[in-house]
Order: sequence, then structure tokens, then C-alpha cells
Amino acid sequence: MDDLQVRRSILSDPKGRDDALNEAIKNDIAKQKFVQEIDALDDKIAQAMNIPVPDGLYDKLILRQTLASHQQQKSKTRVRLAMAASVAFVMGLTVNFMMFSSTYKNLGDYAIAHVNHEASHFSNNGQPTVTLASLNDKMAAFKGSFNSTFGTLMFADYCHFDGSKSLHLVFQGQSSPVNVFILPDDKDIEFVANFANDKLQGRSLNFNHSNIIVVGDKKEPIQQWQDRVKKSITWSI
Repeated sequence: MDDLQVRRSILSDPKGRDDALNEAIKNDIAKQKFVQEIDALDDKIAQAMNIPVPDGLYDKLILRQTLASHQQQKSKTRVRLAMAASVAFVMGLTVNFMMFSSTYKNLGDYAIAHVNHEASHFSNNGQPTVTLASLNDKMAAFKGSFNSTFGTLMFADYCHFDGSKSLHLVFQGQSSPVNVFILPDDKDIEFVANFANDKLQGRSLNFNHSNIIVVGDKKEPIQQWQDRVKKSITWSI
């Protein structure tokens, strides 16, 4: 298991480690250090979220209400505002911890950003390291399977796509890697069939329960790649 796979597995589920992951960590000091840092961060977050109620808070609030009974309406307003602010603060911490704020308007924007972020991890000269059987093991999570890899498949692993669990495939392209994402159909992010920027282009296919996105550089025959995906995949439902 390489560094990228280890980091993805630990970041997606810090406490869930299978035998393969434990073996990879055991034999690599750098991986052990990364795991220790993530565990420490996880503990700090848990401690930060565990905020105890101050002792005597209830009695102090009752006493204050009694002493200020002639301003009951004003006091109620203050309490409501304070409670609303507290709830908003706690919810803000929770949301920031569990999710990230998306700055992307649609599937295409996010796909391009994802490819750019991980571009340094992949080389178009990489060797095929993924078997059809291992690919379909991962595809089972999306109720689908491939009858062929339809290209030189250099990488296949789960990743997070705008907060959703997806399967990221990287194929050898004509001049640079071609990325394929399989992810659940999410109504919260806009579907776009075609998208591009100054360097990359992509196409999306929508099925009953999944989206498949193909992204490559401007020299790649993206339509052909999309056709290969469509012909090679079978859905169980």
C-alpha cells in the first residue's frame, strides 16, 4: 500500500484500520509519524468538542431571573439571543469539523479542482497495477462492475468527492493521465454534461443512482473515453 492510499484511508476513517493498512504502517516510520499526528489531531478535536457545563449555572440563571423579575421581558430577550448565539457557535464548529465549505458550483468545477490537487501524485508513465477483480471489488460499493478495464489502469481507490465517497480511477492517456470518478448521484451539486478550463476538459454521465465523470487534458479524446466507460460498465440495479 503506497503513501497516497495510506493517507486517504487514515484521513477518511482515522480509527478504521484493516490488516493491510496496519502492515503498511508497521513497516514505515514516515507512515507511523503521519498516523500519530492524525491521532493527536483527532484527540484534540474530541477534547475541544467536549465542553462541560459550568457548575452552578442553573442556580445562577434562576437567581438572576428572580432579582430582575421587573425586567422579565427584557431578560427573556437577552437569554434567547444568548442561546441562539451559543447554538450558532456550536453548530459552526461542528459543520467546520465534519465538512468543508464548497466553493464549486457544479460537478465539473469540483472534478477539475480534484484533478489539479492530485496531479503531482500520478505520472502518465505509470505501470498498470490494478486488476479487473480488485477494481470490481471496489465497484461493488456502487452496485456496478466492469467487464474490462478498457485501458491501462494505473490507480483505483476510494476518495471523497465534495463530501461523498467516490471511486477514483486513473488511466494512462495519450499525453497525460485520464481521471474517471464514479460517485453517488447528489442532488446538492449541479450536474453538468460538459465542462472545461484552459488545460482540462471533461464529460459527465448520469445513471439512475450514480454519476460517472471523465477528465483529461485538451488533447485527449474524452468522448471516446466516455463511450468506453459506458460500454464496459454493468449496473446490478
